Amino acid sequence: MTQPAALISSRGVLHVYRRLLSHARAYWAEIGVAVLAAVVAAVAGALYAYLVGPLLKAVLTNLPVQLGPLRISSGDRVWRLPLAVVGMAAVKAAAQFLHQGLMQSAGQKVMANLRRDLYGRLLTLPPKFFEARHSGELLSRFTSDVAQVEFALTQALASYVKDAFQVAALLIACLLIDARLFLLAFVLLPGGGIPVARFARSLRRVTTRAQASLGRLTELAAEQLHNLPVIQAYRALPRTIQHFEREQQAYLATMRRSLFLRGAVSPALEVLGVIGVALAVAVGARAVSAEPVLAEKLLSFFAAAMLMYQPVKSLSGTFSSVVQAVGAAERLFEIADEPAVPETGADAAPLGTVLNFEAVRASYDGQREVLRGASFEVRAGKRVALVGRSGAGKTTLFSILLRFVTPTGGRVTWDGTELSRLGPASLRDQLAWVPQEPVLFSGTVRHNLLFGRPEASEAELWECLRRAHAEEFVRRFPLGLEQPVGERGAMLSGGQRQRLAIARAFLRRPSVLMLDEPTSALDAESEREVQAGLAELMRGRTTLVIAHRLSTAREADLIYVVQDGEVVERGTHEQLLASRRYALLWHPGEATC
Repeated sequence: MTQPAALISSRGVLHVYRRLLSHARAYWAEIGVAVLAAVVAAVAGALYAYLVGPLLKAVLTNLPVQLGPLRISSGDRVWRLPLAVVGMAAVKAAAQFLHQGLMQSAGQKVMANLRRDLYGRLLTLPPKFFEARHSGELLSRFTSDVAQVEFALTQALASYVKDAFQVAALLIACLLIDARLFLLAFVLLPGGGIPVARFARSLRRVTTRAQASLGRLTELAAEQLHNLPVIQAYRALPRTIQHFEREQQAYLATMRRSLFLRGAVSPALEVLGVIGVALAVAVGARAVSAEPVLAEKLLSFFAAAMLMYQPVKSLSGTFSSVVQAVGAAERLFEIADEPAVPETGADAAPLGTVLNFEAVRASYDGQREVLRGASFEVRAGKRVALVGRSGAGKTTLFSILLRFVTPTGGRVTWDGTELSRLGPASLRDQLAWVPQEPVLFSGTVRHNLLFGRPEASEAELWECLRRAHAEEFVRRFPLGLEQPVGERGAMLSGGQRQRLAIARAFLRRPSVLMLDEPTSALDAESEREVQAGLAELMRGRTTLVIAHRLSTAREADLIYVVQDGEVVERGTHEQLLASRRYALLWHPGEATC
């Protein structure tokens, strides 16, 4: 019938829960007042139970009532005792209201901070972290797992404090009423910790499996919805539904065991408590027959024991929910503990002389090398093209420059300073990246442009749109800069999305421009508009471009041919035409590689 003993049963639960509570230190004053209110409510509840015996004695007899040093005569018993009971109930209700409000308020604030820290950590992690995880699984952590933890930090914490103090106060009241009855009634309490400890260990393991299963289910649903046109085109609906149903049945099987374990805790403690109280009542009844004066004590004791039923039941139910929340918290802490790229280093100045890659090696899995000693240089103000088959390592070179990937060998220098010595944020301030597939966010045109430079003025926005050859179609929008673009820019054409991405790069005012051939997926008309914008963007800037089209490579000042993670050739387009290796990169009859 007691919960603190059960709490100590699982070190893992305590460790994770203490880590959660460490986020509450900033709100110690609010929580302190809430705890004080819980103490007042607990004392009022114990006094309420203590008064039951004298109240019934006053009603059933004409004898005066002795409450410690206070003696209530038969003439006063009609109104004083009932008034005292009502007063205790009112004090308890007010204290509980204050406690609940303050604890839940503090819990919500702590949860908001935890959610913000978790989201902030996700935004600092390198792309390779997300490449190894499905977005649906991460979404599950932000929905289901966060909801579980939110319960543990709000309702569960408030319930623990309130009910634990209430149980402690009632136990003290039972001890003060009659020590013999107390020993008889609660001799079974220590044994209650054994089944609870076992339930806690099993429940924690099952809960972790259930949350992982739910993550896989969410991952599958997100993937299927994202690829719905392909599913429908290939008439794969029955197989897709069967796959979903298999995952759902696996989740339900795990949840059934979890629910069984959660449901078993409360009845086990309840049976132990009832046995103890029944034993005390049986022995007390025999004692009353021999000593009638004990009847008053037995009534108060029985009232205190009965009042203990609800908080003990609440504690046992809350405990199983908290164990479940701890499993969710462990999954969240996996993200929080993931090492991020440290934001330390010197400030990067605009590229003045040369960007140099010296025998750079890189691997994503620690086994197969994507880059195997690639070496080349980019002179300031020049346009350099990287050409090569898919998988040659061109994109990895971009990722290293953006500090998304750390080389396993060699070095990259920015005007003679190693890239690792420059702060990632300041380095990225000098770069603008226009990927092959433009990335737009749900929101307005303005919202997407301001990613380039949040402090840009209205005039600067329109100027960048003009230079990117995007001003005309934006002005045609009914809402102009406030026009929604839809999820991933779905309400725009491919050419419009790409020109907005170019305008965003203009706002960046980069020292080095990185292009992953952003016109390769466009039709001829859209390509002409985008190429015009790119020509404006590249003018006078150091440009590093992954070339998929012959025209892009031809216009570069210098071309590097990348093959199997190495730079195997260098030169201008005319110089490299004599190379069979360079010529084989271009498909016959097409201007793409």
